[in-house]
Amino acid sequence: MAIQSDARDPSVRRIVVGVDGTAESVAALRWACREASLRTGEVLVVLALESACHQVASYAVPVPRHPGGGGSWGAARDVLRNSVTEALRLFPGVSVRTDIAEGLAARVLLDHALDADLLVLGRTSYGPDPYRAAGPVIRACLRASACPVVIIGSAQAAASGSADHVPESWQRDLQGSGAAR
Repeated sequence: MAIQSDARDPSVRRIVVGVDGTAESVAALRWACREASLRTGEVLVVLALESACHQVASYAVPVPRHPGGGGSWGAARDVLRNSVTEALRLFPGVSVRTDIAEGLAARVLLDHALDADLLVLGRTSYGPDPYRAAGPVIRACLRASACPVVIIGSAQAAASGSADHVPESWQRDLQGSGAAR
């Protein structure tokens, strides 16, 4: 799959954010929108649909999907619409574009982030350990991204973050340390 690169204004920062409908991915989108509002940027929201061939045995012939129809494409459009609507309620002036692309999530995100200034992803913490290692998509993006990658750890942490993105524990440590802010 080739991503068409449209001529864009180099003075406008481009932030790519992966969304899958989880609370953490929506928190990542809100974070990206806030960042775009502060830095004169635009946000490209990407949802990756894994091809049916990745969900069946390698020798099986997958049933063809129709992008114009319902099914997972319709559900994907709903996820994007709901996620973007929620983020734009908080940051109405931000320029947001969306794309649904079929393929492995890491590859789709890395392709879209080739000429981006930032790639933002949400990390879902499963189970009782909130410090669980990142999943395979995040690990692949961290290894191969052409731009910096920001990982939003949880919806609660992103929602309660400080205005300048510095965790509260760091703010306490910086006070009186002589560190410039």
